[in-house]
Amino acid sequence: MSDLIRISWSHKESPEAYTVLPGEEVVIGIQTKGRISVHSGKQSKTLAKAGITGILRGPRTFFSEKNTKSLLVYISPLLLSRMISVPMDQISDSSLSLEDLFSKEMISGLIADCEEADWKGQESTPTLEKFRLLLPVKEEKEKFVSEAVLRIKSSMGEIAIKGLASDLGVSQSSLERGFRSRVGLSPKEYAGLVRFRNIFKYYNSSSSLTELALEAGYYDQAHFIREFKKKTGFSPKQWFRQNSSSVSDLTF
Repeated sequence: MSDLIRISWSHKESPEAYTVLPGEEVVIGIQTKGRISVHSGKQSKTLAKAGITGILRGPRTFFSEKNTKSLLVYISPLLLSRMISVPMDQISDSSLSLEDLFSKEMISGLIADCEEADWKGQESTPTLEKFRLLLPVKEEKEKFVSEAVLRIKSSMGEIAIKGLASDLGVSQSSLERGFRSRVGLSPKEYAGLVRFRNIFKYYNSSSSLTELALEAGYYDQAHFIREFKKKTGFSPKQWFRQNSSSVSDLTF
């Protein structure tokens, strides 16, 4: 389970706007100091003190107040889907309060545990253990979804969804339904997300954007540029010109 969930503290001492790009994990955040808001166009919404952001299809801009400290839990949607009763596609592209998914008493206790850990200067690991105890994991159903995720990853996102369903012995509609329920995306969207994440894995070892596109699994440059813009809001050349020095440090 350790590869399905990880946890860390985030401390932003100054007010900061930052963009989160699509990733393969759902993020739970509990603020022990300060607050975070999400920006969309000219609108801004302050997030709950304990909230969750599902898998994203495009970039999302957040703003943290001065001296904001958060405990961040990065969790696989496959695992989270076994802890909650809400289908994962109801969380995708959304930032919700944890009270929308769990009892108010449970969340109050979780916030109190995080605030105590912050006050005592504790590492994140003990808090993670408490978090796991709060969320019992149900028996896995539709195990073919987990296998499909593994095959999409091992193929670097280059896989025919119809053939994948056939290989797993299920109908394509069952695979689509299972993916939306347990991952929050369609299999095709998930394969596109895997390719997108490959870009950052291979960036430092590629000699050009053309080579990077091929290594990441895109069949041509136009496809690469089009999909990159959907996920970041920028062309690859624009984005890497602004962010190349911090690619290895990005957490999204």
